[in-house]
Amino acid sequence: MQLGGAAERKRLLFFWAILPVFLLFPFTPFQAVAADQAPVESAPFPLTGRLYTDQYMHVYYPDANTETFAQSSFTAWLELSTHEKESLNIHGIATETLFLKSLEYPETVRGQFNLREEYLSYANDWLEVKAGQQIIPWGKSDGINPTDYWTAKDYTVLNPDDEVKRTGAPAFSVSFTPDNGASPLTFTAIVQSSYAQAKLLIPDSAVPSVPVPFKKYPDSVSLFSGDTMEYGGKVAYLQPKFDFSLSVFRGYAAMPHYEFDGSKIFATNAAELAIGGDLSFTLDSYIIRFESALHMPDDGTQTDPYFGLVEPYHWDSVLGVERPVFTDFRIQIQGLYRYHLYYLSPDQFESPNPMTTPIYQAVGRANALILNYQDQSIFGGTFRFAYQPENGDWTADLVFVGYVGSGSDFVTRPQVSYKPAEGFKLTAGAEIYGGDPNRPLSSNKNFSTVYFEGKWVF
Repeated sequence: MQLGGAAERKRLLFFWAILPVFLLFPFTPFQAVAADQAPVESAPFPLTGRLYTDQYMHVYYPDANTETFAQSSFTAWLELSTHEKESLNIHGIATETLFLKSLEYPETVRGQFNLREEYLSYANDWLEVKAGQQIIPWGKSDGINPTDYWTAKDYTVLNPDDEVKRTGAPAFSVSFTPDNGASPLTFTAIVQSSYAQAKLLIPDSAVPSVPVPFKKYPDSVSLFSGDTMEYGGKVAYLQPKFDFSLSVFRGYAAMPHYEFDGSKIFATNAAELAIGGDLSFTLDSYIIRFESALHMPDDGTQTDPYFGLVEPYHWDSVLGVERPVFTDFRIQIQGLYRYHLYYLSPDQFESPNPMTTPIYQAVGRANALILNYQDQSIFGGTFRFAYQPENGDWTADLVFVGYVGSGSDFVTRPQVSYKPAEGFKLTAGAEIYGGDPNRPLSSNKNFSTVYFEGKWVF
């Protein structure tokens, strides 16, 4: 194994060396406050956070080179924020992770610093303004959100909480509620300096087998450039038992796709226009949620030159119902539907040069597999069953996601957690992929893992 460069080693050693000073010997600006004491007025920047370790082990061993650990990591998550009741607020979240083993760099010990959020905000009864690095998750459904335009997830970083994988970008957002905040309507406008880039699990079966150079992930993007910025807005209507929103977005798909330029294959993010909405309401003990969006990526219609090689226009919808069962259980079921307004199988694409047609088709098949557009219509569903006692030390959760098209595939995640003491949590579980090996989820079978996480929240 190798450790990163000298500068990275120094930063990593300094961070982990200074961390105990903050945790064990707090000084005045970060003075810890006991639960039964009033907040210290002289502490304008209270520090909170968590320390956790994630250990993921492979379930399947397709060849002799597969090692036991998929990921072995230790993370410090630090959050700094002024008092939320103040009209002016500074908010920041930073993480530093030591990877002894990772999916992306299996042979390298490395440190990874991530500034998740760092923004300045102003709020009063009718206005909220934020400027800086932000994570802006939109959508009401659980886990799968067609209207989540602004953020992305890094799936190569393994963690039981999908929100830990979420990334954002520098942005300016403003929300306005008429009638000095008394109106049920809220209007939101956002300008983002660049698009967030998802990092996917790319199985070997998805890599085009062609005799040209291949780049697995896209390059990072520049900020405040005409070909990277994103724009959008939303109007939301909120009542105690009913709410809905409508949104519009012009930017880039977070999920990258592959293109062939005649000499090499590279990953890039498609520009797109999207319109969508969501709603939720309660009916007795039931919570009903619906979310839908029409995504219109460039080159996604029958008249575009790369039609059949990239994801076409698609309409994604999620309809879900959730309710408590007995005292300590909750059950949630969601139906998933994707329809491609235009569709052409990659194998039907014909290049002007017959010699390059097989390469273009291989790229198209890889995109269809990774981005889940192997059929014009795709049905799916999610199921979640949770045990969450109000005052218990044990919790459990079972999640299942599956799709049905020309084949079927699924991923399931059983998980159990235990709190041995205040602030501590131990979690163990598994993430198993299965089904038709030529389908998007089941192609990740070799990424199936069992895992353990130990966490201390302070």
